Amino acid sequence: MRITASDSVRITMNDSVRITASDSVRITARDSVRITMDDSVRITASDSVRITCSDSVRITAHDDSVRITAQQDSVRITAREDSVRITMDDSVRITAHDDSVRITMDDSVRITAHDDSVRITAQQDSVRITAREDSVRITMDDSVRITALDDSVRITARQNDFSLAA
Repeated sequence: MRITASDSVRITMNDSVRITASDSVRITARDSVRITMDDSVRITASDSVRITCSDSVRITAHDDSVRITAQQDSVRITAREDSVRITMDDSVRITAHDDSVRITMDDSVRITAHDDSVRITAQQDSVRITAREDSVRITMDDSVRITALDDSVRITARQNDFSLAA
């Protein structure tokens, strides 16, 4: 069946509209395709759903949150030629319920808050923590434990600013 019109085609039903094909259904438009519902839109596929765009893909929820859930495998966000950015006006929370949170980089990891940053670099058999302009401070309400399994722990202070309490 072929429906052709030079201006527009409007299909209006009181109950529902069902399009069924034994092979495939293709909707092609030169400008845009819009699907508007008063309640919700559900896309269901027995195999996979693929969204491909030459410019950008945007998913926006105005009143609630955007959720991406994988029932059995992991959720992957990949940028092939640029970086992946997570931006929030308030805060970002990364939670792993059953395992640890892993941040992996080839060179180093930089954590930046306001204008200060700390860089964590793995070099040979050691981990180096460096701050850009000031010293690295480790502050805890209870205790801090520094452990070296096969070697010694060296704590060095400059300009007589060192205290150690046991």
